[in-house]
Formats: sequence, structure tokens, C-alpha cells
Amino acid sequence: MQAGIYIHIPFCIKKCIYCDFYSIPNRENDIERFTNALICEIESTDLSSIKEWRFTTIYFGGGTPSLLEQPYLDKILNALHRTFNLSDVTEITIEANPGEAPLQRLKAYRNLGINRLSIGFQTFQPDLLRFLSRIHTAEDCFSTFANAEKARFTNINVDMIFNIPKQTADIWRDDLKTAIQLNPTHISAYSLTVERGTPLHQQVVTHSVHMPDEDTDIRMFTETREILQNAGYSAYEISNFAKPGFECRHNLGYWKLQPYLGFGPSSHSYDLKRRCWKYSSLDTYLKALEKNESTVEGNEVITENDRFNELVFNGLRMKQGINLHQLSEWFSGDFENYLEKVSLKWKELTIQNNYLMLTEEGTLLADEIAADLFITD
Repeated sequence: MQAGIYIHIPFCIKKCIYCDFYSIPNRENDIERFTNALICEIESTDLSSIKEWRFTTIYFGGGTPSLLEQPYLDKILNALHRTFNLSDVTEITIEANPGEAPLQRLKAYRNLGINRLSIGFQTFQPDLLRFLSRIHTAEDCFSTFANAEKARFTNINVDMIFNIPKQTADIWRDDLKTAIQLNPTHISAYSLTVERGTPLHQQVVTHSVHMPDEDTDIRMFTETREILQNAGYSAYEISNFAKPGFECRHNLGYWKLQPYLGFGPSSHSYDLKRRCWKYSSLDTYLKALEKNESTVEGNEVITENDRFNELVFNGLRMKQGINLHQLSEWFSGDFENYLEKVSLKWKELTIQNNYLMLTEEGTLLADEIAADLFITD
């Protein structure tokens, strides 16, 4: 079965106020120590339970993976090649921040076989970048993108964010059009969410920051889909848009509930039956590996109901929808009766070629519809 590999690089120069991914600033001096520990973790993988897995994608996320110089990534990739059969890998992605991925480093990445770059633009507006705690400028976005093309990257994603406080629909529209003019192969466009534990959450709770109202968020969402699809980017997932053939294969693996291995602090692994996660602390992670101890902080068994609900939640977000045969395998009961009831209740659901999917109007209600379709007992 197809599977992916995720590598979490926790280092960043500055923590953004909205980010709830594990990352830690001002620890670049630990990159070499981290790389050595990560290699130990990779090489200690129990291969007996993954003999049938066929790895097709590798993803370096973070944090800011582009802070790692070529020699460190070379060592990590070599460890992966020594440990796993990577002959079927067709996509290797690395995330980068504008201004933190110079041309020579990008060329070195490309020479290592990394063939997909994901650049975190978020916005081109100076005031909004400062609000988000981003340390780059619009000029950094343009120069990093140009350098990526000079480095022979032909598969480039750019991340954009809407629903930012003081961001108007006109500003967002201009940002989208600017991104389109660069002609990336993939655009991820997310609504800013207020995650617990982040500085942004604290600011919203104390009313020092006010999020845009729901109508503004909806307007930006619908215009995003219209503008990008008219520009030739297919909305293959609710927040992800790609030119034909440039969908992110790694993320599709997540959404289709394919198995994956995760390495690095806070990373997750999933084998269809169980999901486990590593320590969300660089220090704890390093100490565990240096003592030849497990880096796993916790795990959960995936029940049939869990699997069904995850298929619903992820599948409805994809343009393709949910394979009804696959869904029925995880439903204990009269599946046809269940399907008839949900179809009658939600006119925003449709069935085509044995796939259950949302109508365009239904994309606005994806989470609400998915929650209503969950099995709770």
C-alpha cells in the first residue's frame, strides 16, 4: 500500500502569533545535534510491520526546514535511503520561508532530489505581515520565488492566508491576484484560525484583537474559490488549489487515510490501526534518543468508528469526495439506509460515480455536514 514519510524540523527564527505547530526559535546551534538524533530515530525503525508499505512521498515540514543547510539534509536523506526502499518516491517537498532560503541553498536542495517547494507567503501587505509576526517582506516573497525558479523547481506551492484582522476583501483579492501572477503550480489558501495556546488566541480572548466577522470570512472564502478556479487552479481540496497534475501527493495521502511514518519532535505516525505521536519538546526528544529510549509520547487505537469518521471528515474536503465502497466497509449497520437519510437531509450532498461529495454550496458547510455524518456510538 502507498505510504508517506514526514520529517518535522522544529527550528524557526521567530514564532508566529497564530502558529500552533511545534517550533522553537533561537536554537539553530542544535541543528547538528538534532540531525544526528533524527538519523538515529530513522535507523531504529521497526521494519517488520511495514513490509507491505510502498513509500511514494517525503515531506519536510516545521518549523522552517529551509534553515537547514545542504549537508544536514543530505545526511537525513541518506539515512532514509539506507533504511527504506525509496524507489517509488516521486515527490519530495520542503517548506521554506521567504528570505530564509537563498538561491545557492535552493540549488543544493534541488540537487539532492527535492522536487517540490512550499513557500509561506501568507500575505504581501506589510502591516498584515507584521501583525502575523512574519519577518519577511513582499519583496522577499518575490525574490525567493524567483530564486526557486532559477534553482529549477518546477513544482512550487505558495501559502496564503485570509480572514486576518484588518484585512479587507479588496486587500485579499489583490493578494490573490499577485500570487497568481507569479504562476505557481499550487496555491494553498487558508482562513486564519484562532488556535488555543497561541498568542493570537490570548489577544482575541482579551479583546485586544478582533477577528473579521463571519460574513467577511465567507465572502473571502467564496471569492478565493472563484478567482483561483477561473485562473486555472482546480480546488481539489477545500483550501488547496492546483494546476492539473500538481496536486500535493503527500497531503492527498493524509486525506485518503493512507499510512505514514513521522520522524522528529511532535511528528505523528499512522499504520491504519494506531496513531502515535512523538514528544513535542526538542530537549525531551533529543535526550530520549541519546539514551536509546523511545521518542513516543502517546498513541491511540483507531476504532472502526474512528476510521469511518475520519474518512467522512477528510473525504468531504476533497473535490473527488468519498469512495462509497470504502466508506461502507467501516459502517456497521444498514449503509444504504444511512446513505439515504443523509442525502435527504443535506441537499448540499451529491453522489457521482459511486463517490459522495459536496456541491459547491456545500463547501461552506463542510465541517457541519461532516460532523452530522459521524458515527457517535
